[in-house]
Amino acid sequence: MRNFLTNLLIAVSLCLCVLIWFQWVREGRTRHKLQALTDTVHDRDETIQGIRGTVKRYEAEISRLDGLKNQLTATVRSNRQEIVSLTGDLDKTKTDLERQTRQVEAYKDALDRANESINKQNEDVKRQNEEMKKMAEERNEIVAKYNKVVGDFNDLATKWNTLQESLSKTNAPADKK
Repeated sequence: MRNFLTNLLIAVSLCLCVLIWFQWVREGRTRHKLQALTDTVHDRDETIQGIRGTVKRYEAEISRLDGLKNQLTATVRSNRQEIVSLTGDLDKTKTDLERQTRQVEAYKDALDRANESINKQNEDVKRQNEEMKKMAEERNEIVAKYNKVVGDFNDLATKWNTLQESLSKTNAPADKK
């Protein structure tokens, strides 16, 4: 009987050793899984912080572009006012030219002086027309630049929306089951 009890004690001791070994292996695997999950959460947190920084930079860039757009809009508005003013000056010059022409007909004795005045006025009108053409070309260039900026702003807005959609898809919480 004594031999049986000794064998039983040895068997129980071996079983306990196997149980302890099994628990250590299981605990080691659990710690590896826990570390992997911790690393994943840390990587996601870093990604989220990076995305937030990118969003802030994009918002600052959008604000800058919006200010630039407002500036260009104000410039276009002032150019339009200048064009209206120059058109009024042109009309005033034309009426002055007609008055000078009638005065030349009335004063035949001052024909030479009146002809010189008319030639000078014609040159002024031509110069003003050239300036009007030049200003119209400059206005067209500004409008083209404005259209480009608006196109770039729309492209940026499209990219922004695409980024927001992709961010909302990647940052959506996973379904808990």
